[in-house]
Amino acid sequence: MKKQTLLRAALAGLTAGLAAPHAGLAEDKASDVKCYGINGCGSQAKCAVSAADIEAVRALVGSKQFESRFGKSEAHSCGSHAKCGSASQILNWVNASAAECKAQGGFLIEEGKGKKKVARKA
Repeated sequence: MKKQTLLRAALAGLTAGLAAPHAGLAEDKASDVKCYGINGCGSQAKCAVSAADIEAVRALVGSKQFESRFGKSEAHSCGSHAKCGSASQILNWVNASAAECKAQGGFLIEEGKGKKKVARKA
């Protein structure tokens, strides 16, 4: 009887210990944002940058600055089509924490009124 109780207590402790790190990872994932404009290359980029995303960033930063930073951007449906990112004047996005996105000068894109996309600085 004592062996079973001890075994159950040990198993409960192990289960709790294994579950704790996963809870932290879930919280980290929940705080990630789609951060546009900070990635270095296509292997980092995620799927789908739409024409509306491109226009939202252009509206935020202005045409002249957009052309100098992201002038080679094209809408694409997946990261494998993303080519290299901001270093090559192409707008893409990566998952990042809100703090990391802000620190690197990234942009967030949200749906505004009338389902038009609106960009803002992170």
